[in-house]
Amino acid sequence: MHPTRMFAVVSLVVVVAGAALADAKPMPWTGNYASNTPYEPQQALHTYEPPPEGYEVVFTQLLARHGSRALTSATNIHFVKQLIARASAAGALTELGRQLEPEVVRFEEANVRVGYGNLSRRGVAEHEHLAERLLARLPDLFAGGIRSGRRIRVLTSGKDRAVDSGNNFVAALAGTLPALEPLIDPTVVNTDLLYFHKAPQNADYQDWLAHDPTLAAKLDQIFYSETSHRQARRVLERLFDPGFVDTLGAGGNLFLDPDTGAPVSFNAVDAAVALYTLYQVAPGLSEEGTWHFERFVPQPAARWFAYLKDAEDFYDKGPSFAPATITFKMAQVLQDDFFAAVEAIRDGQSTRLAELRFAHAEIVIPLAALMRLPFSDRQVPVEDTYRYRDNTWRGALVTPYAANIQWDVYASPEGDLLVRMLYNEREARFKDGCRSIRDDSVYYRFDELKRCYGYE
Repeated sequence: MHPTRMFAVVSLVVVVAGAALADAKPMPWTGNYASNTPYEPQQALHTYEPPPEGYEVVFTQLLARHGSRALTSATNIHFVKQLIARASAAGALTELGRQLEPEVVRFEEANVRVGYGNLSRRGVAEHEHLAERLLARLPDLFAGGIRSGRRIRVLTSGKDRAVDSGNNFVAALAGTLPALEPLIDPTVVNTDLLYFHKAPQNADYQDWLAHDPTLAAKLDQIFYSETSHRQARRVLERLFDPGFVDTLGAGGNLFLDPDTGAPVSFNAVDAAVALYTLYQVAPGLSEEGTWHFERFVPQPAARWFAYLKDAEDFYDKGPSFAPATITFKMAQVLQDDFFAAVEAIRDGQSTRLAELRFAHAEIVIPLAALMRLPFSDRQVPVEDTYRYRDNTWRGALVTPYAANIQWDVYASPEGDLLVRMLYNEREARFKDGCRSIRDDSVYYRFDELKRCYGYE
């Protein structure tokens, strides 16, 4: 079992100088949570570029990841508890190590109360507030939609946390503006569109992910590097006696998989990353308790293990190896859907007010790579390796909890359409080669986007 499939870890939160996003407030998260970073909007309402004179907003569409959640399973908690039990039996717990078990037990209880994989209270609020800010940004769109009876379409992947995120979002729309409630259509599940990585038509991707030797070798090279072992000892020797850590470093330790009961080989890196998973997920459960996992995971180690998670997501789901496209070509169906929705508005075939889609990181990451959005446009040759120092891809920027890609469509009286994209509520440019209406503008003619993305 490859450890990067077994454990979730976290990522460095950075604001990259010179990125192709408009100025915005920096993320407040100073920890290293990668794609499990709790959501914060990335631009203040009053700083958005206004549309050109004569253009009015006529439509908006959104793809959003689910909000903050509990651990997806009890696996990492059970591995950490086994580790503590072995160290305790060996008399190998340090003073700090003895403080770990009560924290893990409290965290386990909170995850059980929420339900593994379910949205936390923060995750619910993330989508409620996202909806409220959408209404605040586009008041004319929704007021006009109410007058004309235009409807709102809602689609999800069908998975509980995506369904719940969509329900929380539309409930907030209706709660804030009750006249919208009768205009919200029943939610539609579309797995081909919003869970495409598991769809039968993408069996080639699934096989590549499970069996490609180049991918496996690259991730093993990164995950079990000398730096990983060094940072693992930095974590573990604060909790356990060095002799006990030596036994983990030797590898070959068998722990029981809590789901299957089968023995699983475990080494020092695996142990440290299992603990780090709890550190990663804890901020998303901030309303369920006060957690102190930062006591057990020093920041230098947190930054390194964050990189491991980012590397896995970069190669498994994102830009990946140059010039391969297998990780993101499957997102074409969703990109097509974005373009088709605007085309239908222009051609008078749709009178929808909004189209709202709720999915997962596995959907946001490939779409961002396919569209070559900010932070997602740089692949790495097989002979090279993804590194922070020369690549801007970060899970915390590309797909934090509740990550969202929004297109607002504006029309002139003559029927000319402009599109403005927001990425995590920050004005964003489309890929290089797409020409906005001015060099300093984030508005693009729809015909230009069709040309640029090959839809002519």
